[in-house]
Amino acid sequence: MKPAPRYPSTSLTTLVVILLALVWGFARLYLLRETLAPLTFVLPLLACVWTRRSWQLWGMTGIFVAMALTKSYYVVPLNLNAGSQHIYFGTTLFNILAGAVVVRLIMLMREKLEAQNLTISGQNVELEAQAEELSQQNEEIKAQSEELAQQNEEIESQVEEMERQNQELQEANHRLLSREEILQLIVRCSQNDQHRAQLLQELCSRALTIISDPAKGIALLEWDNDSQLQLRCHCSTDGFGAFPPVWPLGGSLAGVVLRENRTAYIDDLHERPDLKAPFSDGEVRSLLATPVHISGAKSGVLLALSPQVGHWTQDQFHMLEWIAAHFGLMLEAERWQDALQQRSEEMAAANRSKDQFLAALSHELRTPLSPVMISASMLEKDPRLPDDVRHDLGVIRRNVAVQSRLIDDLLDLTRIGRGKLDLDLRTLNVRRLLQETANIVAGDLDAKNQRLEMDLQVPDEFAVIGDSARLQQVFWNLLKNAIKFSPTGSTISLAAKVDERICPQLIVKVTDQGVGIASEDLEKIFLPFEQATHRLRSGMAGLGLGLSIAKTVVQLHDGVIRAVSQGEGTGATFVVELPLTVKPATGSGDGAAIAEQATSVNASEARILLVEDHPDTGELMERLLILAGYQVERAMTVSTAISHVSGKSFDLIISDLGLPDGSGLDLMRQVRAMQQDVPGICLSGYGMDSDIRASQEAGFAEHLTKPVDFTRLETVIHRLLNASREVEASNLQSR
Repeated sequence: MKPAPRYPSTSLTTLVVILLALVWGFARLYLLRETLAPLTFVLPLLACVWTRRSWQLWGMTGIFVAMALTKSYYVVPLNLNAGSQHIYFGTTLFNILAGAVVVRLIMLMREKLEAQNLTISGQNVELEAQAEELSQQNEEIKAQSEELAQQNEEIESQVEEMERQNQELQEANHRLLSREEILQLIVRCSQNDQHRAQLLQELCSRALTIISDPAKGIALLEWDNDSQLQLRCHCSTDGFGAFPPVWPLGGSLAGVVLRENRTAYIDDLHERPDLKAPFSDGEVRSLLATPVHISGAKSGVLLALSPQVGHWTQDQFHMLEWIAAHFGLMLEAERWQDALQQRSEEMAAANRSKDQFLAALSHELRTPLSPVMISASMLEKDPRLPDDVRHDLGVIRRNVAVQSRLIDDLLDLTRIGRGKLDLDLRTLNVRRLLQETANIVAGDLDAKNQRLEMDLQVPDEFAVIGDSARLQQVFWNLLKNAIKFSPTGSTISLAAKVDERICPQLIVKVTDQGVGIASEDLEKIFLPFEQATHRLRSGMAGLGLGLSIAKTVVQLHDGVIRAVSQGEGTGATFVVELPLTVKPATGSGDGAAIAEQATSVNASEARILLVEDHPDTGELMERLLILAGYQVERAMTVSTAISHVSGKSFDLIISDLGLPDGSGLDLMRQVRAMQQDVPGICLSGYGMDSDIRASQEAGFAEHLTKPVDFTRLETVIHRLLNASREVEASNLQSR
């Protein structure tokens, strides 16, 4: 802010100007009346430079003009003529006015200078204020600088501390990474048989890096329980000398370590020549060795070697012992892995032998059952036979089917173990399923003069989604056990009801009056090859597979099975619980499916090539297919079948696998090579998973195991023919 300019008092300056004008007028008009000096009027005007007021200047100028006029015309000497008076007045007037102008200019210049001075003064004040403020800020900056310097010192000390800690962490991290790498190598070594030697070598190399100077070599020695050690693996740097493959126990540090079972070292072998074996003079100067243990027993030695006199630190002691411990774990894992590998190979070989035996056994058992099944199926449909005879033939057919299923039990154990027990799910009528199961065991009941009471309270609107044959196998097994372990003339109960408390649930109970089950055996009887103790004593125990398979089947249907008994001699109750659906059932499965599919197939137009070398089975199957309305040609060898396919067109091929001049697989491969897209059904007494995969890879669309239920065969035939017709129709539309 600029300071205001200071002016003299107006009254004072006015008084001074008036007095000065009067005094000057008195002097000019009275005292110097005879003097004609024109310049003297200018001098009083300079007083206005002090007063700083222009009106005072012009007022005094006016007074002086009046005085000059008076002086020129009234007070001047009388000897002046008129012209001289005019000249004198003009000169005086010019002098006064010029002086006034000069004074005014001086005043303006002074005002300007004062204004500039005021501006400069204001700027000086501001600069002083700014200087003071800058001084304060400078003081604050100095204080902050001191504080920052102090903080910087603290930070530097913290940085030094952090660097020290970081260095320690890096060293610790390096040690951890090294140990982690060793552990990873051990894991890889235990998991990889093919590159085990390479991984051991990597582990030695890593151990040498961790141990560091003065070590220039690492060697792992295995003790063969003799007087020597065998070199298992080693690693060295800087062209360190060769490692002998055999190390003696006597005269060596390794022997001392193994004998005393503790870590030891030698700074200079020249001072201990008695322990320099197996090295020559000067080759190795210092050693650090520690024992290697497997399952607590001494098994070898781990050594660190140096060609120079060295001093081994405590950290190197601990690290070498830690590495040796993990070498021991790795070698132990290696031994166990080798043992497990050998055991696994033995078990795999035994399992293959078992599978081959079971496959051959099932084939030999199924093959003679095929003509029985086909004959019963054909005669069951013969309207010339009485109803009771056809009914009995149906019972024969169903029992043969169940017998075939029992043959599969041995194969089912393998499937269960691998989690590959597949289900053919259908919508099933519960009462019909249980009644058919009861019909199968009717002969067994009659043989022991036993009676079966059935209480099936399952409305038709409820059905079970499941595999008909598998569930029938479950209930057949429970009824057979009840008959087997109940006395002659006793009563067996089969009850079924619906529990709708939470969700629809089928509860089936099979109750007998037999020998009962001890409480400790209630869970054991569902394990494979297990039997209740008192049943073993009674001599009525079987293989112990039925209940185990039954439990697996029920669990695959999202159900549960359990046994209830009060002990020996009190009978037993087996309870099966299965989820229900409210969708109306379509029957036990096969018949309804055939009726539904048959409407879309004209059997008389279908041409089937049947390849079967078994005379009875082939003849009966041909008759059944012809009775069903198909056009059938039969071949007994691969070559005959190929000649048929080369000369004629077929809609379907049904072939056995075991043929005199080859295999059904060879037949289907040759058909595929002839660019024939005809579908195929494989019939075989072999039903292992590998057999099914082989038939599918050869080109067969379906794999059916003998004895084949003709109803199921017809279902598959209709499905494949329909699929083939749909493909042909699609190709025609695309053309």
